[in-house]
Amino acid sequence: MINPTEYFDELYKNSDDPWEYEQRWYEERKRQICLALLLKPVYAKVLEIGCSNGVFSQHLAPRSKQLICLDANSKAVQLAQARLGHLSHVNVIQQHIPEQFPAGSFDLIIISEILYYLEPEALTKLIEKVEHSLTPQGVVLCCHWRYPIDGFTLTGDQVHHVLKQQFHLHHYLTVNDPDFMVDLWSRETTSLASKEGLI
Repeated sequence: MINPTEYFDELYKNSDDPWEYEQRWYEERKRQICLALLLKPVYAKVLEIGCSNGVFSQHLAPRSKQLICLDANSKAVQLAQARLGHLSHVNVIQQHIPEQFPAGSFDLIIISEILYYLEPEALTKLIEKVEHSLTPQGVVLCCHWRYPIDGFTLTGDQVHHVLKQQFHLHHYLTVNDPDFMVDLWSRETTSLASKEGLI
């Protein structure tokens, strides 16, 4: 397996936007889908794991009263801080998961396009930390690319299979796009329509 630190250093060495988040309709559509799947218009405390250069964070910020964005790569963190620095309720920090994890509880945890860079044992540790950090009404949204990534063990489908096996949460929904998978888990078992008195 490739060293993830070296892998991301090489990607960011050549570009401030290695996956062309700002240019590709594929990325914009995926962001819109993820945001539309959230069960509340605004969450009190949100954690985004793997924020990259902060493009998705910028869209997540209006849906958050407090937003903590994590990334392990120093350049990604600098780019995200520059993009989000004018927002007083957003904090971008450099941390390596699962060894480092922010203290406190979160109403929403977003994990996007990052878990297949972990070894299976590290993935299990992170799942435990995420679940432990959820509030009683907490929600987890995970989104991953479905194709193999050269040099890494896990695919997005494998990651989501492990998540479904190891999370002790209510599985709310799955979106099976040909190119990416989204899963949403919640501590609560009632549907949105039920909460709003429609059924």
